[in-house]
Amino acid sequence: MKRFLRTILIVLITTTFAHAQQGQGMARIHAAKMAYITDRLRLSPEQSSNFIPLYNEYEREVRGIRQSFMGKYRGAHPQDTDDISARRYIDDNLDYQQAMIDLKRRYNDRFLKVISPRQLADLYNAEREFRQILLKRLNNGAGPGQGRGRFGR
Repeated sequence: MKRFLRTILIVLITTTFAHAQQGQGMARIHAAKMAYITDRLRLSPEQSSNFIPLYNEYEREVRGIRQSFMGKYRGAHPQDTDDISARRYIDDNLDYQQAMIDLKRRYNDRFLKVISPRQLADLYNAEREFRQILLKRLNNGAGPGQGRGRFGR
């Protein structure tokens, strides 16, 4: 069963990159991520039905915090700024990291009402592993002369 789910995951990831439409591709990536996390945490059907909507809410808040920070500094390079702007970036970056920590603390209590402490501890590892798999697929999917895909430099 585990091998079957991993195969499904690989197929989903592979087909995601075959589509040029970003919105549809992002939905497929999200579906693959949820399948990976559900499998990795060994969620029961009841846990899964309660966890997935909560996790989706968590992800929306993470994206909001990230977009707020990244939008402010998109295209900016610290070496191209003066000391005051660089200091502002450092402070804003620390505020961003603190907001992410606060969000995780707030959601940890909510997650623990649905999943066990072990599953929660494994959640962050599963997210990291999925990101690594995704990056590897992106990098391997780039053909000769195409660099490392549209996300890398």
